[in-house]
Amino acid sequence: MHFLCSPSSVVCDVNITEGREGQPKNLTTNINEVAKPTPGEYAGEAAKGFLTILEAVAEAVPVPGFGIVVKLAVEIIKACEEGHATLGRAQELKLRIKALVLTLVNELKGKKEGEIRAQMIQDIGTLKREFYIIQTQLNEIASQHPLRLILFQSLNDDKVRRCVARLDTSLENFELARDIEHTDMLLELEQQIATFHAQQQQNTQTLNEVHTSVANLELSMVHVTTMLAQASPAHLTSSTRALIPANTHIFHGRDTLVAELVGVLVGGSRRHICLLGPGGMGKTSTSLAVMNHPDVEARFAEHLRVWVPCVKAPSTSLLFDTLCTSLGISIKSGNPLSDILLALRTSPPIVLVLDNFETPWNATEGQSEVEQVIRDIHRIPHVTLFVTIRSSSPPCEDLPWHRVDLHAVHATAARDIYISWHPKGNEDPGLPGLLELIGHMPLAVMLMAKFAASNGLSAEDVAEEYKVLGTAVMGQGLDAKTSMDVCIRLSVNSPRMTAHPEAFELLCAIAMLPAGTSYQTLSKWWARELIEALGVLRDTSLVEQNGSTIFVLPVIQRYIRHDSRFSKQVGISMIESACQFLEAHASDINDELFKSHSATVSAEEGNLEAVLLTTPEIHATQDGFLLRVIRDGFLLLARHQQRRSARVDIIERALHLARHINDNILQGDLLFCYGDCFLQVGQCGKAHTQLEAALNYFLSASDKTRAAKCRLHLVEAMQRQADETFERCQEIVVDAQADCKATGNEGLAARCLVYLGISHFRFRNYPAALDLLTQAEPVLARVKDWYHHAECSQVTSWVHYDMGQYDLAYACAASALGESDRIGDAQGCAGLHNEIGKILSARGDFEGSLRPHLRSLEIRKASGLPPLSAALQGMGLGWAKLGKVEDARQAFEELLQQFASPDASAPSPSIEARIACTHLFLRRLQNPTLIPTQEEYVALRMCYSDGHIEKILAPA
Repeated sequence: MHFLCSPSSVVCDVNITEGREGQPKNLTTNINEVAKPTPGEYAGEAAKGFLTILEAVAEAVPVPGFGIVVKLAVEIIKACEEGHATLGRAQELKLRIKALVLTLVNELKGKKEGEIRAQMIQDIGTLKREFYIIQTQLNEIASQHPLRLILFQSLNDDKVRRCVARLDTSLENFELARDIEHTDMLLELEQQIATFHAQQQQNTQTLNEVHTSVANLELSMVHVTTMLAQASPAHLTSSTRALIPANTHIFHGRDTLVAELVGVLVGGSRRHICLLGPGGMGKTSTSLAVMNHPDVEARFAEHLRVWVPCVKAPSTSLLFDTLCTSLGISIKSGNPLSDILLALRTSPPIVLVLDNFETPWNATEGQSEVEQVIRDIHRIPHVTLFVTIRSSSPPCEDLPWHRVDLHAVHATAARDIYISWHPKGNEDPGLPGLLELIGHMPLAVMLMAKFAASNGLSAEDVAEEYKVLGTAVMGQGLDAKTSMDVCIRLSVNSPRMTAHPEAFELLCAIAMLPAGTSYQTLSKWWARELIEALGVLRDTSLVEQNGSTIFVLPVIQRYIRHDSRFSKQVGISMIESACQFLEAHASDINDELFKSHSATVSAEEGNLEAVLLTTPEIHATQDGFLLRVIRDGFLLLARHQQRRSARVDIIERALHLARHINDNILQGDLLFCYGDCFLQVGQCGKAHTQLEAALNYFLSASDKTRAAKCRLHLVEAMQRQADETFERCQEIVVDAQADCKATGNEGLAARCLVYLGISHFRFRNYPAALDLLTQAEPVLARVKDWYHHAECSQVTSWVHYDMGQYDLAYACAASALGESDRIGDAQGCAGLHNEIGKILSARGDFEGSLRPHLRSLEIRKASGLPPLSAALQGMGLGWAKLGKVEDARQAFEELLQQFASPDASAPSPSIEARIACTHLFLRRLQNPTLIPTQEEYVALRMCYSDGHIEKILAPA
């Protein structure tokens, strides 16, 4: 979620409430009838316990901001009781608001989201704004000197009278299904609400007990360090450690080698293992047998034997992705290698199995980067590498490898493999000759066994087929690689395959999916017209299946993807399928399907990227097709990745491909996405450059909606850089408002009001900020822009926090958190958990603040984003106030280390203030009575409210 700074003028206002016909009787008249009861008639009206119940019931109502409305009402009621008893109209105002809120809560309690009318939701937004204005008026009165309260009682009473009149005017069109006819009805409503609350409490008692037990767990910095460095919690991400797959069920002839390699792993000396050899020799099967050996299992726990399928990584960036996925970590610093190394450094002794490492090692670009990865991992003494590679030499040959050149199995083992796949061949007299001919290579033996079985051929017949094809390919001398190619070609050209020509097209399609895929995805998206041929591929063993994943072995992939064999038409079809897949799952974050669509794209992300990055000659020769691929393929995938990681390689490739396309909208969209990627990881200078370029394209295309959105993001980049004046930012937002007015986009116009509200907040003009935010909120609710509605509530929480109104701040943050969680905005949830922790700390609940801060760090990590510095600092403060000095020190030092990282955001006033505060807190661990310098006070005020600073500096 982006939080943007904006100028201080309001260009547009929005009329929220309109009159309606055919609705129930107006509420206002009935409230007037009960506005002036005697104290005896309503003696229990001020009971504080019931006000707490009222707030609790309101929080469960699924209307955005309703809990805040009731919280504001309660604050006004308390203000009328405690601070304005001498004002004649205060009692009237209090009872009118009480009657209204009682009716609202009773009307909405227990209802589900779909059962509440849209007009009711809009009216509640309007009511919230009125309550803010009334509260501001009462706060102004309360801030007066006691003598002024006496001298100007009539003037103040007139202010309250105007509040009552304002409320009456607002309620003229505010209608409910229930009317209030007399004071006794209020007492009845109180009882109904109290009874409902008691039932709800009973229903959730068990859940509360569980929550309490979790909250009481004693947190330490060890929890934080472990969480940041190792696997993310399963409930936060689908990314978990990639465990070693099960052994191949047919495995013969490698027992001695397996025992040798087990000894290397469990012995005292640390040596990396590298299995070398051509494809089809059984390198992967051998590595599985070693890693699943009981002695290795006893030495390394399951999560410390990590499987890294490098066949998914034809580039350095995809290698990083694959390593992160296998290790169960997410990019948190913008530098994936540093995150991988941090996870490994903080791990117990661990084995990484880099299977099919030739894929990234032999990539056209980036071998030096891949080599650096291997060398950096080697420098971590407790990490052992187990590499399988189609090569004659290991990567980084100077490292201490236990090198094994894998050759064919012996004749007896080859026979056992053949018979396992083709039992009828046991008595075949021609079998020894066939096995000798194909060189006893395990995969070749398996393919020929299946070829013989599926075609009803003897071993001698298969040998003749092999000799004819082998001579045609290579003459009389066949090396291992060519011999394997002949065996694959025999399978591809078998009668079963030639009888079903679509089977080869399906094989080409699956060979383009390095991560493999499920039957459902294959049949629905990748190969709708070809799926019936899957049985043919299974019969010929040209495809494999592991669980629900269907895939092609790397050695067969290599053969099929050769330019002389691969179908270019299949390549075009697969790219088109990738575009269709991404279009079908390109939900807006406010869409109900956003969560499920995002999860579906994430599950297929590696394949989508591999397909889009393939066959560059297709991109270069068909301009119309290229435009479609960039717009509906690269751009949609980049937007998906932008929400969950710091990667920019996909959008950079799209920009490279689009460099000669004359389409201002496309160029602007690409640059806008590129700039947002940088903005998300705090590289605001780069973000500013790209967003400014995007804006120029949108202006050239006269696209005012895109231009307005781009202006707002540009303002955020400028404000976070703190290198532009307030007036310049104001000019940009004014231009954005003009664009909104021209297009009639009221949702975007409301977002401009939020930006203006943030600007006033930062200049401590709190009433103006609240006025702008409460104007924006009902509009965002009406257009169902829940993402920015949550943003608006969060900014409102900031204002209340700065004003020391921590209950209201908490209510706003909790409301925003519920919305962000519902729409699947992980980044917004992380920020809001941090806000809640900060508010609890300001209340003095330092122990309670630790959990929300930790949750913020967890979510950010799972989303591939850097940890919030404020969350780490908040945890350090909590531990310091609880007397856990060592945990506090580690938290503060970790924060400073992150700020010193080369991948940290560029310095800004807010970052410099955070650093200054951290140094102050470290010094106060040694001397808790240390008084901040004037400069440190300035830094504290940039990060914390005045009331919170008092709590921080107070003796523990």
